[in-house]
Amino acid sequence: MIRSKLATMLVALTLFAPAARAQSTVTAKLTAPYAPNAGAVTAFGYYMSPYSGTVDGFTQRLNCVDFFHDVSVGEVWTATTVNLGAAIMGAAGGDWSLLSYTREGSNGLYTPSTALSIYEQVAYLTTQYGANPGSNPTQTTAIQTAIWAIANNQPNNAFSSLGNYVGTLNVNSADVNTTGYWINRAQTQYDQQVAGYYDQFNVLTDVRKGTAAGGVQEFVYATPEPGTMTLIGTGLMMMGGVGFRRRRKSANGGAELNTEATA
Repeated sequence: MIRSKLATMLVALTLFAPAARAQSTVTAKLTAPYAPNAGAVTAFGYYMSPYSGTVDGFTQRLNCVDFFHDVSVGEVWTATTVNLGAAIMGAAGGDWSLLSYTREGSNGLYTPSTALSIYEQVAYLTTQYGANPGSNPTQTTAIQTAIWAIANNQPNNAFSSLGNYVGTLNVNSADVNTTGYWINRAQTQYDQQVAGYYDQFNVLTDVRKGTAAGGVQEFVYATPEPGTMTLIGTGLMMMGGVGFRRRRKSANGGAELNTEATA
């Protein structure tokens, strides 16, 4: 009985946290303009991320990367998902091919190394939102606008020239409610993370990125790291083992059957 329950729990973990692949084609859908749902942040007349969406049916927290493309709630599109950790590993070996599936890596405006650093900076910033981004709309907006300023700084198409930032773009700002503060945080912290940190992140890019219409905006989202899932699985196995041993002991001990806990 215990083994059966444990197997079911491990299968559930696999279903709800699919392993990240280096690159794959997926079906994406935007399900809500804001996640978690605590009221939308609409500075400058548009929603800030994070958004709620699905990737091949699995709910994800999507973080908008590029400002100059749109998506509507309920919209479904075909996208390519690229694991950022795999892209970094490939680049270390001289293989930049995964970046060709991304918008920044294929638009010809950046060198591959610059495009890769942009995604690392953006991915880092997506972890800086509060547990409830709606509790501090100004800071949430500052982080989002920093992402847009970092990833949308092409000539004649620069987000920073629109004036839609918070407070200042000055990276020397010490105010967490300014865009400049978070630009500085991204630039100084993205390469200070532990090995494997970026394995959890994926870049979601519309397959129509090269067409005249340009497709849906690009997103970054995170899935549980393989190490995290291994620890969870190991913990469940230990719990299952303890529960199984207790049950065996209780069965053999007679009177202990009603006092020993089982998992």
